[in-house]
Amino acid sequence: MSTIPMRPLGFGEILDGAIQLYRRDFGLYYLIALVCALPDYILLVLWNPTELLEGMEALEASDDPTAGLEIIGSMFGQLGYIFLVSIVALVFSWFAGLSLTVAMAKRIEERPVSLGAAYAGGLRKVISAAGASVLALLIYLVAQAVTVFLSVFVFMGFALVPGGAWLAVAGLIIVLIMNLVLVAFWYGATFAIFPAVVVEGLPAMEALGRSFSLCRGGWLKVVGIMVVAMIVAYAPIVGISALGGYWEMFQTPGEVATISPVRQWVMNTLDLVVGPLTVPFMVGCVMMLFHDRRVRREGYDLETLASEMGAETS
Repeated sequence: MSTIPMRPLGFGEILDGAIQLYRRDFGLYYLIALVCALPDYILLVLWNPTELLEGMEALEASDDPTAGLEIIGSMFGQLGYIFLVSIVALVFSWFAGLSLTVAMAKRIEERPVSLGAAYAGGLRKVISAAGASVLALLIYLVAQAVTVFLSVFVFMGFALVPGGAWLAVAGLIIVLIMNLVLVAFWYGATFAIFPAVVVEGLPAMEALGRSFSLCRGGWLKVVGIMVVAMIVAYAPIVGISALGGYWEMFQTPGEVATISPVRQWVMNTLDLVVGPLTVPFMVGCVMMLFHDRRVRREGYDLETLASEMGAETS
């Protein structure tokens, strides 16, 4: 018997349901996300950003193109390390979301699950989930490329008319809004990839198509839920960055001297401990939304109740 109400859910009910799912097995979900955050944390602890930020400061102060190229060359290794950290963080956070989906799906159906079982279930679904995710990303990149291509022509046209500078600024604002809308709709269109793979056992292409299909007729609600979930998920990272003064440091490279190894370790540790707190909430929103869309589009609640009644009478 599912722990989710067998009926359509409102916007607030989906968010409240995600919180209830999260609270019910808080320790398990937090541990799943925390363990997946450890590789990124270890790489960040081993990294000292002082050299990179000093290079940025020297590059900003240099007027010699040749010296600038030498500085960039010396920074190449640091930039490569940052890229490695970013890839590791992306891969493990993606796998954390998949493993949380496995664990939450089992707990919704009142089945037991452990940390190891969640990871094992995630590994069994990696190929299908990764295929659908990569395909969705490629579609998004193509859409972004089209947006940029059209934007270039718009800016070129603005440059040829009087008052083009103000028109260019207006065009830039429009492009930024278009990009934000595109990102929001991408998250909305791909929200059901993990549940489709884990709950319904669909392969990559069918899982992506399933996600698009469930969005039809409810785009605003799906996008709204996903935007709220993403804001909550990234709020701790933004808060820790603001608390550590990281934004000011990158805006003013001269502040690099204020970064000490102890301060770096404290901020990274805070990110490790606090960051995983919100990831299960986002997965909970996805699971509640997935259920709501199936009920509204396919009468999943009636189908499930009919199956249960048939099982009881047989």
